[in-house]
Amino acid sequence: MRFFFILFLTTLFLSSCKTNNDTISLNGTSIIVENKTLPVINEILFAPVQQKDDGLEDQPDFVEIYNPGKETVNLHGWYFQDCPTSSGKRYTYHFAEDPSADNLLAPGQYGIIVPEESLDREASRLVRFYDYLSHDPSVRIFIVQRKTFSLNNDMDCVTLKDVNGTVIDSVSYNSVWHNPYVKNTKGRSLEKFNDRLSSNSPESWSSSMDGEYAATPGRKNSIYLSTDRLGQKPSLSMDPKTFSPDLDGNGEKAIIRYKLPVGAYQVTAVIYDSDGKSTRNLAEGLPSGPEGSFEWNGLCDDGTAALSGLYLIRVTIAGSAFSGMVELEDQMALVR
Repeated sequence: MRFFFILFLTTLFLSSCKTNNDTISLNGTSIIVENKTLPVINEILFAPVQQKDDGLEDQPDFVEIYNPGKETVNLHGWYFQDCPTSSGKRYTYHFAEDPSADNLLAPGQYGIIVPEESLDREASRLVRFYDYLSHDPSVRIFIVQRKTFSLNNDMDCVTLKDVNGTVIDSVSYNSVWHNPYVKNTKGRSLEKFNDRLSSNSPESWSSSMDGEYAATPGRKNSIYLSTDRLGQKPSLSMDPKTFSPDLDGNGEKAIIRYKLPVGAYQVTAVIYDSDGKSTRNLAEGLPSGPEGSFEWNGLCDDGTAALSGLYLIRVTIAGSAFSGMVELEDQMALVR
């Protein structure tokens, strides 16, 4: 595998190291990995798609919290607040006012705080839109009985407080935290790369890359990286390295996977034959999180079958972790 550094880069310095202080250093930027024991803010949808006449389910705005600790936490009396307005008004949203076993958030469990006019969970906009949440008892849904939160579409804050008013976690988000290569972020949530990252750091967040819902409430974030992979070096892998798309049910597709350090990216992927001719354009300017994959079924761009032989896959990446463009290459064999 080869790494190419173009656009007249001087030197791309990419280091991945972890110290006793749990600090990840990436290209001169330090990312602090904190030892979290209480619930954290993990995902926010502040600009939902809500149109009366489009025939589609409305998205509700929501705040997702996650318990990274080892103990179950009772959320009774907890609430969150947004930033004060210019007049000093601050909205407060109590989401666990009544004592209930449903207020318990177990280790590794997600909780979704959502505005709904009805307290009926299954009839909520949240469950109707994100239908995988239907009848899923593993996810806590905390309904605040109102139509919407007052979270601004450009910038605002979410401050999570316990029953005593102690700040548990907070984030002052900005819409510019979205992946800059995503043209339309309406209806797309901001997700954390890892729940142990600081909520108030822009480097901790980026756009959801979920292809179906553009958000992942109650699920692992689409851009999630475990702490040991936050500073991973760019890599490209193929599975299998030799594939045979002959419709016998075995090895019909080649899976091409790339891995990058924490960050927001734009990816282009092209397959070339042994003469250097472009055979298949798999992606061009695709917004991406730190990990992704492509499939190649052995067809050319015009739909004809590619001939047996060696092929080169080249993935070109631009993004926040690099000073310019990075190219990854690897080879595969197609056998018919």
